[in-house]
Order: sequence, then structure tokens, then C-alpha cells
Amino acid sequence: MAESFIFSIAESLVTKLASRAYQEASRVVGVYDDLQDLKSSLSYVKAVLLDAEQKQEQEHYHELREWLKQIKLIFYDAENVLDQVDCETMRKRVVRDYGTPKDKVGGFFSSSNPLVFRYKIAQKIKEIRKRLDKVAADRDKFGLQTIAVDRRVVHRREMTYSHVVESDVIGRDKDKEKIVQLLMEPCRDNNGGSEHISVIPIVGIGGLGKTTLA
Repeated sequence: MAESFIFSIAESLVTKLASRAYQEASRVVGVYDDLQDLKSSLSYVKAVLLDAEQKQEQEHYHELREWLKQIKLIFYDAENVLDQVDCETMRKRVVRDYGTPKDKVGGFFSSSNPLVFRYKIAQKIKEIRKRLDKVAADRDKFGLQTIAVDRRVVHRREMTYSHVVESDVIGRDKDKEKIVQLLMEPCRDNNGGSEHISVIPIVGIGGLGKTTLA
């Protein structure tokens, strides 16, 4: 069902925010406290989503279905913020491992000011929490209650991200070196020779390790 999918998004977000790897990453970019506050808000809403799924099937619960749609949109915005934290963490790793970004690497990752990034992300998290708390206040209007997860079979939506222990990755050194080499090579277009940004796609079926490599 669609709403069990919404529950799985909430569960994936909370699990990601609670993971040690992601907590360390959030400390690196300076938004640990903000994201932990977001986790609390997500957990509060997540607790009643399974009950909401059951009740929204009733014909007279049109308002509840609209409530769930609002929550889904907020969850997608939260995912987007976490992706931005992932990207900033990756940018810092590139600078740390390969020196100051230059040429198109510098253009692709941007030499963003850490303080500016922290402020912008903190503001986005604050806005998401404000929206989430606003819709969460309506849970009592629908009489929603907490349902234990083990009472329902819920579709698990695995969330992948790039926080991995480097020593656990085996056999990808050549792939990594090739990607870095491609990023560092100068790239010019055919119209005046100006430099531009290139995109290197990493494609394949699920389970090949695309996210880990990225």
C-alpha cells in the first residue's frame, strides 16, 4: 500500500539519522544537533503511520489521505536535505584526499563556505521540522495510535548512502582511480574552448556497489 511505503520512508530516514556513520558525517558539516532534532520529529510521526494506513482505507477518511500526502512530500524534502549533507561530506573528502579542488573538480563540487553551508542546511532542517510538527499536531484529530511494527508486514525501502568504512571496500581501487583521473582531466567544448562541467554516470543493476563507489 502507498502509506506503508510512506512508513518505510520514515523508517529509512530515522535509521539513517541514527547510524553511527551518518552521525559522524553530520558532525563534520556541523549540523548534528539539527538533524537529531529532525530525527525526533520524524519518529513522532512515524509512530502512528501504520494506524493511519489502516484508517485511511475507510471511505470517510478523505482528510486523512490528504494528511498522509502532505507527510510524504515533507519526507521527500527531508531526503533531499540528507543528500545535500552526503554531497558536502563527499566534497570534504575529495579536498582532504586530493588537495584543493581545481579545474572542473572545483567547478563541480564548488568551494562552498562551510559556515554558509551549515547555516543554509540548518534553516532547511528548521523549516522541515516546522512543517512536520504542524501536520503532526493533527494526529489527535484523527485519533491515531501507535501500532507495533511487528504486527504488520511492511515493505522495507532500503536507503543507500556513501558513508562506508574504506577498509571494507575490496576490489574497487582501479575503478576509483579511473573516476578520479577522469575528473582531474581538463575538459573543453568545441565552441571557443571554454571549460565546462562533465557528469560521469555510474550505472548498473542493484547490488553492484554503485553508491559505495560514488
